[in-house]
Amino acid sequence: GTKTPVKLSAEQWKAVEGIFQSSGNKEMYVQFTVNENALLAKLLWNNNEIHLLPESPLAFTSKEAGDEGPIHITFSKDSTGAVDQVNVANNGVWNRTKDYKPVVKKEMEHAPGQLKGFEGLYQLQNEKDRFIQFTVKENKLVLKQQWDGDEVSFVPETALDFFSKEIPLFTLAFTKDNAGNITQVLAFKRDLWVKVNKPLPTAAQLRPYEGKYQLNDDPDNYIQITAKDDHLIVKQLWDGKEIVFEPKTETFFYNKEQSLPLLIIKDDSGAVKQVKLLGNDLFTKVQ
Repeated sequence: GTKTPVKLSAEQWKAVEGIFQSSGNKEMYVQFTVNENALLAKLLWNNNEIHLLPESPLAFTSKEAGDEGPIHITFSKDSTGAVDQVNVANNGVWNRTKDYKPVVKKEMEHAPGQLKGFEGLYQLQNEKDRFIQFTVKENKLVLKQQWDGDEVSFVPETALDFFSKEIPLFTLAFTKDNAGNITQVLAFKRDLWVKVNKPLPTAAQLRPYEGKYQLNDDPDNYIQITAKDDHLIVKQLWDGKEIVFEPKTETFFYNKEQSLPLLIIKDDSGAVKQVKLLGNDLFTKVQ
């Protein structure tokens, strides 16, 4: 949990303001400014903002909790007593910079046909339930996050490197195999997504997914999964609502109208054990 915020003097606030550069990715910067007795961290690569409250003149904790809880940061001083670094929990050391210049990228001339090879479904490396989909729209490559439906448009800077005009530091670096096929993409120079080329399940393979499932967090709620043709139908037994999910892989299904993901989870023997619905609701199959 967060500690009770402390009061800082104007001088102490001023000491932690400035722009800091990631030691792990030289294109990533964060700008700290004081905003109503809080420290506002603006992530200059995607324009997201985080509000931090002081626990001491050099230690701050975020007001908002992320997937792993509140963010803790700690500033440090150099031999002269000036703040020159900030240690961000789980994200390394960032160094103060005085010569920050916004990144300027230039769009390469291209036609929609040149972007077709990048289309497809990509899975985050070592993550079973994180997928993104690329499609070509209006001569741009559009990334759609399968867990919430958010979309970001990209244009090429080179034959394999893309950037977002709205967020220039949101970059994509694609990789080809020896046959010229796109195999993976590195986002933000850190997140590796592997292109999915697995065959879709047959109607017969969908049958074992059928059954009644109980919500782990609320045992009174159940869903019924039925296979029909080449897709799955999820019926919420508490209100009768039905949602159709199309297969993206043998175990990942998606409803594009509502941007809803469904993940099939199997045990070591290959039997269907659970399903994860909406990205975080875990249902266990009723035997």
